[in-house]
Amino acid sequence: MANTVLPSKYAEALFGAAQASNSLNAVTEELKSIRNIIDINPELKKILFHPGIGKAEKKEMLKSLFGEKVSKLSLRLLMLLVEKKREALFGDICGIFFQKIDELSGLKKITIETAFPLEEEEKARLIARLEKAMDKKLVVDAIVNPSILGGIIIKERMKQIDASVIQFLRSIKQDLTVMKVVKEKKAVVKKPAARKPAKKVVKKVLAKKAKLAEPVKPAKPAKPAKKSKKNKK
Repeated sequence: MANTVLPSKYAEALFGAAQASNSLNAVTEELKSIRNIIDINPELKKILFHPGIGKAEKKEMLKSLFGEKVSKLSLRLLMLLVEKKREALFGDICGIFFQKIDELSGLKKITIETAFPLEEEEKARLIARLEKAMDKKLVVDAIVNPSILGGIIIKERMKQIDASVIQFLRSIKQDLTVMKVVKEKKAVVKKPAARKPAKKVVKKVLAKKAKLAEPVKPAKPAKPAKKSKKNKK
């Protein structure tokens, strides 16, 4: 899932400022309008997100498009994102801001992914169970994703519950891989050589030292050779 920590900070700051100025509804509608205009104009999006185009040019373009049509809060957000080179976060900021508006109204937006389209009765039954579990009134966006093979994926802001068949198969594959690696490691590891008891080693060393310390005995003088009988005559 995408990292939403930074977009959340911008969305929460904007939400707090709009709430303090009693302009939540106005800012919400403005963000929807700005996002829609950017989404349906590829050339505008290309210029806005292009890293090679300067900040001043981008700011001037946004002011000419939205300056007189939106509140200072909404325009300030756009200027700040351009200044920090974070224009690409605008869509995520809008999404999180709208979720906070829903939560303020007692609603929670979630996305449900299934491999096949849900029947209306199945969908209603699933939503009822989720609302009971979350203790919230839910706004559900149902998506068909054949790649998950079966099961269901539930996404809610920064959380995700993946109960799909493909995830189940991946987890089994991962477990099998881990087991294989562990077995291979056990097969490679050799048993350490048997160590001699410490007492025996010490005893052996002391014995060698004692032997070296013994005085060397002097060699016995050689006996003179006996004269032969011929020499005597």
